[in-house]
Amino acid sequence: MKSLKREAGELLARLVACPSAGPSPGGAAPAGEEAMADLLASIVKPWGALTRKVPIAPGRYNFIARFPGGGPRTLMLEAHADTVPADGMTLPPFEPAVRGGRLYGRGSCDAKASLAAMLLAIRGVLESGQRPRATLYFAATGCEETGGLGARRLVADGFRPDAAVIGEPTDLDIVCAHKGAYRCRVTAIGRAAHSSDPSRGISAIAGMARVVQALEGLLARRPARRGHAALGPATVSVGTIRGGTQVNVVADRCEIEVDRRTLPGETHEQIAAEIRRAVDAAGKAGPKCRYEFEAYEWYPAFEEDRRGPPARLVAAAARKVLGRARFKGVPWASNAGIFREAGIPCILFGPGSIRQAHTAGEYVDLEQVAAAARVYAEIIRTF
Repeated sequence: MKSLKREAGELLARLVACPSAGPSPGGAAPAGEEAMADLLASIVKPWGALTRKVPIAPGRYNFIARFPGGGPRTLMLEAHADTVPADGMTLPPFEPAVRGGRLYGRGSCDAKASLAAMLLAIRGVLESGQRPRATLYFAATGCEETGGLGARRLVADGFRPDAAVIGEPTDLDIVCAHKGAYRCRVTAIGRAAHSSDPSRGISAIAGMARVVQALEGLLARRPARRGHAALGPATVSVGTIRGGTQVNVVADRCEIEVDRRTLPGETHEQIAAEIRRAVDAAGKAGPKCRYEFEAYEWYPAFEEDRRGPPARLVAAAARKVLGRARFKGVPWASNAGIFREAGIPCILFGPGSIRQAHTAGEYVDLEQVAAAARVYAEIIRTF
């Protein structure tokens, strides 16, 4: 009989070998989640699952499998099917390899390890002959890395399970709080001129330099005074800047992208107003550029009471399987904020370390994948 660790490696290898990346920074078309959805359907349909593949954007899909239970309550196990692009990886991204108990490849850690562990857990419970008390939904959502469109589609369709466990690389710790993320573009528009007489133009780069100083200075200090016990302060950073056409032309355009990490209770309207105020203040200080503003991503922050039912459920399962239940908050965002904002109680738990997510040599420890499968199975049995 195969060990659970070996089965985890074989199943995870199938998932990693099926590309499901989002858009590449170089502009390459995304692989999308359709092939992954078809693969997942082929795995769970023989187990008696009722499946749906739901389009959420061109080439992008949610996959949902339903396993009827013995009672009226509903539980969702969710992890995202998409990955970040494979650009710059130092190993073949879709040729999974196992070395030293680790499986390498794009998405191995974030978050196909969670998908594999959830599938093994569901299969194990079904094969035991024990019918789950609750109806179980397995959801592999799309576009999590690019705006959470899959989670938003589930919510918009009226999907409201009684509880949800969200698979992310948490190192088998229980995450009951995480930061949110608000992202926007700010564009400075000036007036071009020959660089031999800069006074005839309005430099968009100089105007944007004042905006960057305002955002990384005044705005960064203000949220730092509003800390969170588990998450620390909110933060802001400018991640990209593009401007000008050539060295001997006064730049008439400059664009930045801003990443604001939010705390529970902060709204995207509040954050937009803060950033606009900083831009307006920088604009008044000169040079007299015109500024355009475009918000393009919003992940709500997440917080769940660690004494509430979902946290107690996952903690009890972790203690039984792992001998411990560690709670923590994390600075990154996930679909959990979208689900919790819609009223779905949820907790994050999964195999792998966030330090390996999105890296050039991404991997996951297969012992953790097998352990996560045991915890998920215990959650299904006891919910």
